Amino acid sequence: MKKIIFLLLLINTAFAQEDLSSKLDELNIPSDKITSVVSEDKLYAVNTRYSSLENRHEFTLMGANNFNAESYIQTTQVGLSYRYHYSDKWSFALRYTDFNNKLSDSGKDLYTDKLLLPDTDYASSSTEILASYNTIYGKLRLSEKRIVYFDQYVALGLGQIDLASGVERMISLDLGLAFWLGRNFSTRIGLKNDFFTEQLRMRSRNVHNAMGYFEIGYLFGGDKI
Repeated sequence: MKKIIFLLLLINTAFAQEDLSSKLDELNIPSDKITSVVSEDKLYAVNTRYSSLENRHEFTLMGANNFNAESYIQTTQVGLSYRYHYSDKWSFALRYTDFNNKLSDSGKDLYTDKLLLPDTDYASSSTEILASYNTIYGKLRLSEKRIVYFDQYVALGLGQIDLASGVERMISLDLGLAFWLGRNFSTRIGLKNDFFTEQLRMRSRNVHNAMGYFEIGYLFGGDKI
């Protein structure tokens, strides 16, 4: 009887060792495969950019509002931009902007009460070239299957602005977020700072316009699905 029990224990130990060996073999992951346990789950990690920007062309439409204009004038902008994406990090752009100026409530009161117009060298349009650098690339998960990718970028621009007194040189600094919707559509939100000199009746002064803006765009080229 003892021999039979010993034989059963020996057989059970052999099967246990074989089962343990099989499980250990599953943990020995080949370099080009995923374990059967992990492969049953959905993998969402993205190691590279969803859609490369390299050598792509982007056209955008912009709407903007001046947040620090003088109290007598309200200024808004509409613009058209063309961007060439040299790489995933660097892009270069041409931007044309049209300005819309009107009297604020304070300006209307000044004209109604005293028949005076504010002494301002208002802008009508601007043209500039920009160099932009993407500092951070990331993604926002909206649902299990819906993800929006984005870049945080900074840009420096040089150009000219058409004022009531004439044409002046302009420098612009740009900070914003670009959201990539699929492989071809984009939206941008940001703050654009324009620096230039305006000529008043009795003096000149340096001006800083802070324009909050929103853009929608379309990208040509890129990887095909």
